[in-house]
Amino acid sequence: MDGHDVVIVGGGIVGAAIAWKLSRYNLSIALVEASPELAAVVSKANGGVIHAGYDPKPGSLKARLNVRGAFQYPRLAARLGFKFNRTGSLVVGLEDTDSNYIKSLFVNGQTNGIPDLQIIYSDTIRAIVPRVNPQARVALYAPSTGVVDPFEVTLAFAENALTNGVAIFRDCPVTGITRLPDGFVVHTSRGNFRARMVVNAAGLYADEVAAMVGQTDFVIKGRLGEVLVLDKELRTQIKPVLFPIPTPHSKGIIIIPTVSGNLLVSATARMVTDKENVATTAGGVAELLRGMHKLVPDLSSSQIIRQFSGIRAVVEAPYEDFVISPAPGVKGFINAAGIQSPGIAAAPAIAEIVRDLLEDQGLELKEKTDYKPYREVPVRMQELSAPEQERLIKANPAYGQVVCRCEGITAGEIIDSIRRPLGATTIDGVKRRTRTGMGRCQGGFCQSRVLAILAQEMGKEPGEIWLEYAGSPVVTGLLKGGITHAAKAF
Repeated sequence: MDGHDVVIVGGGIVGAAIAWKLSRYNLSIALVEASPELAAVVSKANGGVIHAGYDPKPGSLKARLNVRGAFQYPRLAARLGFKFNRTGSLVVGLEDTDSNYIKSLFVNGQTNGIPDLQIIYSDTIRAIVPRVNPQARVALYAPSTGVVDPFEVTLAFAENALTNGVAIFRDCPVTGITRLPDGFVVHTSRGNFRARMVVNAAGLYADEVAAMVGQTDFVIKGRLGEVLVLDKELRTQIKPVLFPIPTPHSKGIIIIPTVSGNLLVSATARMVTDKENVATTAGGVAELLRGMHKLVPDLSSSQIIRQFSGIRAVVEAPYEDFVISPAPGVKGFINAAGIQSPGIAAAPAIAEIVRDLLEDQGLELKEKTDYKPYREVPVRMQELSAPEQERLIKANPAYGQVVCRCEGITAGEIIDSIRRPLGATTIDGVKRRTRTGMGRCQGGFCQSRVLAILAQEMGKEPGEIWLEYAGSPVVTGLLKGGITHAAKAF
């Protein structure tokens, strides 16, 4: 049975950020994630907005950690090699009466310490977004808003944590936790982990993990959000994140210019009882289109290339905030639960507060002398100059073999994504690391080729390669030996 100072349960962006933060200290840390991939549940389906912080209630954990975390993203992006775009954002009011709400958000933002907030009006709004609804009357402009890819950020945190000694176990669901006089035994499908302290960052299932040590004072409910992905041809036409006047339960249907060039229309908000059911619906698409057209009327449904959904972890009343605190009466057990919006923005700051809580519980924090703050960034052929591309192709011809035509991704990049630390083991794992299958044809051309490379690299038959989760094969047999021959090409 392995012994660790801290075991982190959950490999979404919050769990990975906590592992990254703790990796700078002389500690034995393990992170266990139930899915075959990190960021596979809540984090992957997030729009990736780094909210400025004008929305959360002043004095709340959400407000404090949103602002503190968002401030760190430019420096983190430079050190860990993930994309961060400072897009700015507009909360758009279409009626003169919306000005009162916009003014209240402005005051809220000033109280929370948001820099450079402005209230702007019709002509200025259209100067920033010419395609905005002509009825736009008033807006809150927050230049500090940004966007990231939540999966990329999660992987960057985790890879750097791994480099600095954190043990990371995927496909490793927790089945129980036993309390000991001096710590815990975390029981998993892959064996037991002895831990002095445990951090519960289990997302949708954080209440179930807390119940394993006897804490039952909070309940996690699922709020399903459906999302549309629009084609990259619109990439230069809408630059800031666009919000409507929000509803009591969500920020409404928003338009997000992603770091990859697509627009997202995100997201519906419907409470669900089945945390596993992420099916999309015709009603959800219709709601998204109504919200999209409310902000930008001339966006067309013909530009949609994909729809998907995800479930957010919502803490049931009376909680109205993140649950970041020790479990009552259970020394050494820290919850980081109920992390919905603005959880992506807040993640680095959540990691800091969890570190401090662990120290308060008796964890000794002594910084490493050999800590490595930088992450080796993957090759991104589309972002290199022609001479740089030529040099790489000469050294490794696989970088010259385009597999995904829509996104321009090469065999060399796909092989790298499999061989890197915490490498991909599934088709969707390759997809999220490289963007193969995320373009206009949605994998129609490249998926069989990705499958072939995965099978070759992992020494498996194509039918043993999963799309995402165990038991999700893409093929059940071969026709004409096509996949075998494709694999040999790389």
